[in-house]
Amino acid sequence: MNPTGFVDLAILTLTHPAQAARRLLDMRPGREILWLSFFLAVVLNGLVQLGIDHLLPVPGDESVPPPTPVFLGLVRSAGAMLLSVGAFLFVGRFLGGRATFDDILTLTIWLQYLQIAAMVITLVITFVLPFLMLMFLLATAIISLYVTLHFLNEAHQFGSLAKSFGVIVLSALIAVPFVLALTPGGPV
Repeated sequence: MNPTGFVDLAILTLTHPAQAARRLLDMRPGREILWLSFFLAVVLNGLVQLGIDHLLPVPGDESVPPPTPVFLGLVRSAGAMLLSVGAFLFVGRFLGGRATFDDILTLTIWLQYLQIAAMVITLVITFVLPFLMLMFLLATAIISLYVTLHFLNEAHQFGSLAKSFGVIVLSALIAVPFVLALTPGGPV
């Protein structure tokens, strides 16, 4: 796929997420490509997060928390992504879905790339038009939920966005204790 194809797929994802999901699922990339794409997404996410941590201004009266070691950040990012893939897969199957691990991983990786692009745009907006940052973050969260609903619906072949919403809610309930355990200052 050429760069124009990626841009077209990104636009399709935002405008018609169910069609984009079907196109992504029809690609059927091999396991090697999936895992390379997964680790590239983790590294790119880590780089953008590092940029955000070092470039965003901190209000004068707040202390700057010590930076998280890069390797630890990458491990957390990979773990959170794999946890979400596993939760979306198992909860979806529990609710009657038919997705495979590769299906959910493919769609999750693509969403991760789009979220990385959104983080870069957020970083730029923060410097150029800081008063729009919160509005852009809220719009990104809503669009991400909308796309995820459609992606899960297509992957699991539910025919129901309500079931997809159930997958998201139940997956979050499963994942929250693990995420809290992995965060600094969280329960040990």
